[in-house]
Amino acid sequence: MSFEEIKNILFEAARAHGLTEYDVYYRMATDLSADALNHEPNASSFGSSGGVSFRCAKDGKIGAASTEMLEESELLALVPRAIANAALLDADEEPIFYRSCDGDTYGTVTEEKPSLPTATDLRHAAMELQDRIYAASDLVSDGTETAAGALEISVCLANSKGLSLSHTAAMRYAYAEAVINDKGEPSFGRAVTSELDAARSGIAEKAVAEAIARLGGSPVKTGKYKVVFSAKQARALFGTFSGIYSGKKAMLGLSLLAGKENTEIASPVLTIYDDPFYPGNTMQMPFDAEGVPTAKKVLVENGVLKTLLYDLATAKKTGHTTTGNATRGSYADPVSIGSFCHAVAPGNATLDELFREMGEGLYITELKGMHAGCDAVTGDFSIESAGFAVKDGKLAGAVKAFTIAGNFFELLKNIAAVGCEVETGMSGFSTVAAPPMLVLDVSVAGEE
Repeated sequence: MSFEEIKNILFEAARAHGLTEYDVYYRMATDLSADALNHEPNASSFGSSGGVSFRCAKDGKIGAASTEMLEESELLALVPRAIANAALLDADEEPIFYRSCDGDTYGTVTEEKPSLPTATDLRHAAMELQDRIYAASDLVSDGTETAAGALEISVCLANSKGLSLSHTAAMRYAYAEAVINDKGEPSFGRAVTSELDAARSGIAEKAVAEAIARLGGSPVKTGKYKVVFSAKQARALFGTFSGIYSGKKAMLGLSLLAGKENTEIASPVLTIYDDPFYPGNTMQMPFDAEGVPTAKKVLVENGVLKTLLYDLATAKKTGHTTTGNATRGSYADPVSIGSFCHAVAPGNATLDELFREMGEGLYITELKGMHAGCDAVTGDFSIESAGFAVKDGKLAGAVKAFTIAGNFFELLKNIAAVGCEVETGMSGFSTVAAPPMLVLDVSVAGEE
């Protein structure tokens, strides 16, 4: 059943129930993947999933109901269910449905939507990665895993205010995890890319090189260190704490950035923005989950907090304007606030220049258990880490089995320099991009 047919059924049912404010949100995903293990094909999958959600305003409350069964009888049942659900809510959130304005401009997607590969293409890509990993070193051992996949998502949104929007985006990915075993000592290296061509991406060789470099790690003495976070780990750290910019969390007292707009919260070398049209991301999004046009916005500029992120309801409650950051994780999820591409702006320094500026310290290339070790409300973190020692501005051998601890809000103020080589996560409706960065006075717990 097409979205137009779904919309017409639900709109007619809504009017029959006397509703005047409502919307229909449709999301359908097609997911393909193939993986390989220990030089052999392992598994592959193909499937489509999704559904539709109906929201309505009733007696000053908002009710919602959803289904993955796209049949007329199931769709007709959504309207009375949504009305009944509205009556059960105690929330004081005012229902707001977006009305398009004359000045609205929906951004233009700049990345071409990649076509979905065949299952054969994905199996070949996964096996080619296996072949290249095993060819890269005689130390590669069992446990080496590779995967290739693709995802296509169609999103449609229509409401009683005359809004009718649709967008389809897609992405490809390849993943390589090399397991190295040198005289009984295992080591791991991982790499991911949006490129299926193994030769062009080079991720097999990157994974092997990372694993070999980690062999023979030494302990680290407890103390305060200058630290360079690799681009990959800076991306992981900033992604874990990206929720602190939610206007709703700030309103609820769940972000320490509440009330700090237009004040300095970070080092002047740090600029962060949210960009739904980030270059290279094939999952760009011209409208948010409420139908508001999306746009690039600066969150932090030279250390100063410029704005938090808002949806319609939170913006109205707090006296702000929506930033077009309403999101839904799936067709059945309620509206929340999130970023599209949470991007740390690059600086001018190469990685080697960051090492020279640091002089002596640690280069962190692995952070383990991020979500378990981080408190997004207080900003406190304690994370098992690994990487390399840096002496006289140069790498001086692998180090492991130490923990970095501190507070993310304090870390923001201690950033001394930002690198120029940005690493972006896999394409997605929500992703993170960051360069390496030098941070001062990081507490390390290691060997006494």
